[in-house]
Amino acid sequence: MSAPITLRGKDRSVWALFTDWCAAADLRALPADPLTLAQFITENPAALTTQRRRVTTINAVHRTAEHPSPGSAEMIRGTLNHARAQRLSSLAVTVFEIIDQLPASGWTAGLFGRRDALLLLLAASGLSFEQISDLRRSDLRLDGETLVLDLAHPVSLDPSTSNGSLSPAQVYRRWLQILEFQDRAPATHLLAGRLDTNTLPTEYLPRVVADAVVTQRNSAPLFTPIDRWGHTPFARSSLSAHSIANIVAAHLTGRSPGHRPPPRQPRPDESPKDWQPEAYPEVVLDDRYYESGLEARRTAHATLSDVTAELDDVEARADAILEKLLAVLDAEV
Repeated sequence: MSAPITLRGKDRSVWALFTDWCAAADLRALPADPLTLAQFITENPAALTTQRRRVTTINAVHRTAEHPSPGSAEMIRGTLNHARAQRLSSLAVTVFEIIDQLPASGWTAGLFGRRDALLLLLAASGLSFEQISDLRRSDLRLDGETLVLDLAHPVSLDPSTSNGSLSPAQVYRRWLQILEFQDRAPATHLLAGRLDTNTLPTEYLPRVVADAVVTQRNSAPLFTPIDRWGHTPFARSSLSAHSIANIVAAHLTGRSPGHRPPPRQPRPDESPKDWQPEAYPEVVLDDRYYESGLEARRTAHATLSDVTAELDDVEARADAILEKLLAVLDAEV
């Protein structure tokens, strides 16, 4: 495969070296798989700066041809940037320690705990905050006990990537339980009851769902904003990269909120056991109480008996005035 005309000098030589090696190894050079690029780097040792230049050139050719850049895969970035690889490894240790402490039940702590656990896991896997914000529900799937992210370059998180009590698949399943329950019962108070009693269903009876509904759910954002009451927006919008960065930073610095729900007012049938009815002073009526009331009604009836006649008189005078007004208007015409 000839080098693109946009390449010059050393870049053209890099691309020629890569295509020749791919031809000898019977591998495709364009588009190249990240594993192919990793094997190329391994079998063609050079200084770190040279390897980085090679990857940059190969990425540029792929972008020009509108293909995903194989060098953006985490395996390549870790190979060429040892400091980044060590930073992510250290971050993963911290993240799984935090995940083990996050609640999975209780309202609203269980809701935020399940969401934040998956956010932390994805951040520790090397995804940028923008990539996490752009994730759709269809981008994640389970392959046995391995969590697979179907991105331009797939990412697989198997149990060996966890040093905590929960595997990546278990962290994902916890958040998936929330999403699947909201699909069937969007009312927030129903989800609150399930989390308070830790009785979220793990499976549902099969039912027929329209293809359009399935497509809509799969294309929905994986993460949406949640207010402090546990409500999500009616129109499913993505949680912003800035918000994700703040959530991750809050957990890593130990400043994450406790997400305690506001105090709930007891219902009438939930009165405290020591409740006593309010005592009212006894009212003693005099002997003429009822007679006085009847006398007042008789007086009012006598006083208002001529009101009807007076209203009729007012209405008659209003009619007379209206007739005179109409006569004047007719005369002007």
